[in-house]
Amino acid sequence: MIKESPSVLILDASAFFIAFPVTEKIMTVPGVVSELKDIKGKARFEVLTSMGLVVSEPTSQSLKKVKEASIRSGDGSVLSQTDIEVIALALDVHGTICSDDFALQNTAQYLDIQIHPLLQKKAEMRRWLFRCSGCGKYYDLMPVDMTCQICGLEVRRKNK
Repeated sequence: MIKESPSVLILDASAFFIAFPVTEKIMTVPGVVSELKDIKGKARFEVLTSMGLVVSEPTSQSLKKVKEASIRSGDGSVLSQTDIEVIALALDVHGTICSDDFALQNTAQYLDIQIHPLLQKKAEMRRWLFRCSGCGKYYDLMPVDMTCQICGLEVRRKNK
């Protein structure tokens, strides 16, 4: 008889500011730990650590897949490196991400990663386009410097 591996929850920083029951294996990335600045977040980190929280780095292969997915989803320009690492760790361990961050959730959905929102409703999957705030030109990908190649004004995300 094959025993199923227990589910793994991957915690984003928002999970450290909310008390919720944890019965699964829990993990996070070092970047999330460094984001915990106030006493409540640090105290919750200590409690979860005593319950078996594992802090781990994702693989470089998963980081690459997440960056590619964030470009496809249109979220690459708004995800932090920590967000990318959280998604990559979930990809590595086939975990469920606990987060209320919509951009993080959206990119994770492009990779078929399960999401468990904490206080917000689950984000619907979106495909973003990018539009110049001046001339209105649309781009499939955010220009590297976030400015329009035609008029030089700011390019912004727009829901498709």
